[in-house]
Amino acid sequence: VDLRPAADYAKGHILGAKSLPLAELDKRTGELEKHKAKPVILHCADGGRAGNGAALLRKAGFTNVVNLTGGYGAWLQAGLPVEKK
Repeated sequence: VDLRPAADYAKGHILGAKSLPLAELDKRTGELEKHKAKPVILHCADGGRAGNGAALLRKAGFTNVVNLTGGYGAWLQAGLPVEKK
């Protein structure tokens, strides 16, 4: 789950990531309901804010939430696949 603003997501994102900006996460948590018992990987630009999203989801009952260390920036630096819309 990509927690960056929608404009950043549109410029490029991790292959297959769902856009759910952190500012909207509390209102849109229901969109992830079917994944509540599955691993949910969150990331932001650099890993600094995704912890807030992880805490919010844990409070909502998600049991397997992790923060991608280093965020999208680390993903890019590692040369891993991204897509642009």
